[in-house]
Parts: sequence; structure tokens; C-alpha cells
Amino acid sequence: MSLSTVHAQLQKTFEPLALRLLHPQTLARVATRLPQRLNFVLVEQVLNRAFAEQIEEGDFDFLQDRILQVEVLGAELFVGVSFVRARMQCQYFSAQPGESDVTLSIGVSDSIDLIQQKVDPDTLFFQRRLKIRGDTELAHHVKNTIDTLNPEVIPRFVIQLMQQYQHRFLLAGDES
Repeated sequence: MSLSTVHAQLQKTFEPLALRLLHPQTLARVATRLPQRLNFVLVEQVLNRAFAEQIEEGDFDFLQDRILQVEVLGAELFVGVSFVRARMQCQYFSAQPGESDVTLSIGVSDSIDLIQQKVDPDTLFFQRRLKIRGDTELAHHVKNTIDTLNPEVIPRFVIQLMQQYQHRFLLAGDES
């Protein structure tokens, strides 16, 4: 049996398993079963590092004592964040929605495109791929602040991982 035949057999055998295991809903289910403190620290570290410049300039003051919920469609994941003592703070990381002042709902693939700045939030909103519920003025502030994110604060390897995940597991499985 040739090496290419073995490779094709392995791919045929393991690709469906990988698609199931790395499906956004499966990953979210695993993540929500991890210790909550771990998820909170991870979310807070990523947000505070990525938006350090905006935090320093007071761009998130509007979120003080308010909760922004991000619903990741297709993953059944809800993350609530607020701004407390000049830091982004995770309020919940759950498979169930929590209390919030505003909810932004977005698919996994669209969120990757947004992070990579391949698409802007307004385009997603007008195409009904980014949905807003609750305080629309608060959502507008969030959108404007996201637009000011410097894409270079996201490490190149993270961008590459997101692109590979999106191409290999989301677009292959037709998942948004």
C-alpha cells in the first residue's frame, strides 16, 4: 500500500471525526465545562490586551456598570463582559444567556472575519449576520470601539490558527 493511499484512508477515516470534535458547538460545550475562573481569566486577558490602547484612552467608560453579551451563534455560547475599575471583566461564560444591557449575536465564521477585519460590523449588521438586542446606543458604542482595534495587536499565529480553523472546520462543514 502506497503512502498516498494510507494518507487518503486516514483522512477519510479521521476527517469526519475531526469535523465533529472541532465543531463550534462541541468546543463550546467543552469550554463551558472547564472551571469558570479559567474561562474568565482567558476572556479578560485577551480583551484587556487587545483593547489596551482603547482602555487607556477611556473608550470603554460607556460600559461601566453595564453588561455586553456576545452570543456566538452555532456554538451556543454566551459571554458577558463589562468594564470595572478600568479593566474589561468577564461576568459569565455559559451555554445559557445571562442578564445583559445589550446582546450582539454573530456566527463563528463571521466573528473570525470581524476579528481579522475582513468585514466591518456595519456590513454584517446590514446583511443581518450581526444582530443586536437591547440598548442599541450601547451597541453602537461597542461597534465604534471594535472598529478602532489595531489588527496588529493580535499575534500573527493566532490569526493563522483562526484562518485555518475557519477554512478547515467551518467552511468545510458550512458553519457560520
